[in-house]
Amino acid sequence: MLRSSFCLLLALAAATPVHAEKIATPAIAAPDVAHAKQYAQDGISVSLPGNWTVTENTAMDEGGGRALGIEADKPDFETLGLDITLQVYPDDIAPSLEGAAEFLVQRQIDGSENYSEPKHADYKLGGRFPALVSRYTHTVFGADSPYAKRVDLYALKPCGDGWVCLIYAQTLAANESAASAGMAKLYETMKFAPARE
Repeated sequence: MLRSSFCLLLALAAATPVHAEKIATPAIAAPDVAHAKQYAQDGISVSLPGNWTVTENTAMDEGGGRALGIEADKPDFETLGLDITLQVYPDDIAPSLEGAAEFLVQRQIDGSENYSEPKHADYKLGGRFPALVSRYTHTVFGADSPYAKRVDLYALKPCGDGWVCLIYAQTLAANESAASAGMAKLYETMKFAPARE
């Protein structure tokens, strides 16, 4: 009898609709470009917003370049994350800006049918520096979800003698302003000069 009562209780619980509260998901804070900090290691030098941190510095697979992983500081778990990648290529194997954007968007989508067709357009990082933007939607989420609208930003420029730097962020539309302003600081200051052997 106890078992049948417990099963009935479980059945009633499963049939009862759950009304979850809508929790506000804050965007990442604006980059603190007024208090930029200098990063210099393994030939890469760049000024980071004061509330951004380098989390990874690795050698590229070929060509002798480097790759940095950069994160905007998050005050809590609920805040939407923002990650930026800076990659350094020898200029003879560097991708074009359009080619890099197309490749990285397709890698992000990875053949999934849960994304809308990406739309690419010219863009200005921080309203100043040439870049590309890709906009698309993750259709698993409702249209009003902060996780639905995706924005990827890409920029490329010579950053040393024979070297080209690519910076990009694949993030959410709510973080676009912060990504653009912070990446403008990186774009303006990134340089690469490997140690001579």
